[in-house]
This record gives sequence, C-alpha cells and structure tokens, in this order.
Amino acid sequence: MIDDAGSPGAVRDRVLHITDLHFSRITWSPRRLANKRLLGMLNLRLRRLRRFDLSVREQTADALAREGAATVIAGGDFTTTSLDEEFQEAFAFLKGLEQRGLKVYAIPGNHDVYTFEAKRRGSFEQHLAGFMPAERLPARVVLAGGTPVVFAPGVKPNLLSSRGSIARRDIAETAQLVAEAPPGPVLVVGHYPLLFRTEAYAQGYMHRLGRANSLRAALGETGRTILYLAGHVHRRSETRDERYPNLTHATTNALFYRGRGGYTLVECTDEGFCCRVREIL
Repeated sequence: MIDDAGSPGAVRDRVLHITDLHFSRITWSPRRLANKRLLGMLNLRLRRLRRFDLSVREQTADALAREGAATVIAGGDFTTTSLDEEFQEAFAFLKGLEQRGLKVYAIPGNHDVYTFEAKRRGSFEQHLAGFMPAERLPARVVLAGGTPVVFAPGVKPNLLSSRGSIARRDIAETAQLVAEAPPGPVLVVGHYPLLFRTEAYAQGYMHRLGRANSLRAALGETGRTILYLAGHVHRRSETRDERYPNLTHATTNALFYRGRGGYTLVECTDEGFCCRVREIL
C-alpha cells in the first residue's frame, strides 16, 4: 500500500472497527427473566463469563487512542441481554473513547435488542443515541478525509434464535446511499456478515441475516469499490467476493474475547482499503 505522503494512494482516513463488546450483568430477578433473558442468563453464567475479559477495558481504550485514528466505528452487541446496567457500562466505555479524542459511531447488534421489551422501549436509543450516525438506519456519513461510510440496519428481537432481517426497502435505500456517495471507495458497516461461510467461520441458519444475499447483490451491483465490515461471528476474516469483485467482506474479532480479542484498523485510500488486525488479549 502507498503511504500517506500525498500520492494517489495516500491515506484519507483511519478508522478503528470494534464490535461485540458484550458488557454483562447477571440478574435472577423473576420480573426481568420473564422472556428470552432467562436463556441468556443461563448461557452467561455457564459459558460467556469465561470467554470475555472486561477487566482490560481501560487499557483497550488507551490502545485505541494510541492508533492515531480519528474515528471509531462500533458495530453492535454492546450488551449481553439488553439490561440497562449493561448499556450504562457500554456508554461509559464509548464516552471514554470520546474523551480520548476519538469520534465514535455506534449501531446496534442483536444482543442490544435481545428482548421484545428492549426493542419496544428503545433501550439502545435511550442509552447510546449520542453515538448513532442518524436517528434511523440506513444512514451515511462522510469522514473528515472524504471517505463515505454507510451504516446498514438488520437487527431484530427473536424468541430463541439470533437471526437478523433487513427489509427490501432498506436494501434499496442502503444501495442508493452507496451509489450516490461522494467519489471513491465506500465503507459499509453492518452487524451481520453477508457471507454465511468463509475460511474463518460458518453460520448456521439461526444466526444469519435474512435477505443477506439480496443486500450483497444490491451492493455489488452498484459497481462501487466497497469494504463491508461486520461483527457477530467473533472471528476475524477478509474475503473478496467471488461474484462481485468490487466488494470485499471483513469481520472483526470480539473486542474483549479471551485468546483472540482485538479490533481492526482500516486505512482508507483513493484506491481502496487496507485492514490491519490488532490483538488485545
């Protein structure tokens, strides 16, 4: 990759992609467990608590600030079961990044609408509205160096699964925002991957984004150079689309995951994107 010394390949923007933070709080209150959250609490107690190390949050925030990037894009799953206390911890972490001089954009993941009640109350919006790119998704922002970023929707509550879904009108609007973006490569961010299987992960039906292939086709057919960034699978991957060579798919590790926690540094140039993996744990 050409360096940022003023050549056509100069770095226009540096972006940090973090995802799947999964702040958690255990509750056994019957009132708060009268929904899917009971299953979430059992999973948290038996498995997830051992897999995430939230004690490193401050050193992680410091590491992000040292990267020299201006922007952090947080791709969802800030919470585990959409409890207010979990959102409060997520807010504190993102606010800490902001206080370190970083511009933060945040979109929800499926765990941030874990219950129908959390969706109905707008819990994500109540706590993290100040970091959202717009009141609703899809939305587009343009970074200081000129890189367009389009944020795609897709999360919804479920009784048992963790499937997402994107409406046809949102697919069309997302593609339109990409097609009409300022000149140059476009960064598209969603919580769910569009590819169900790569060398790094394989998604079962109950964990996929509904109409993912339709969104993939709509983005590919814009002809724009696109990097699609996602989380959800807790695995790092980068795959050039076989059908749409202008479209590259990338996923980022869960930020605080023991053994492979980390984030992605994305360098945006006039020609495309360079992704660099950063490890935390």
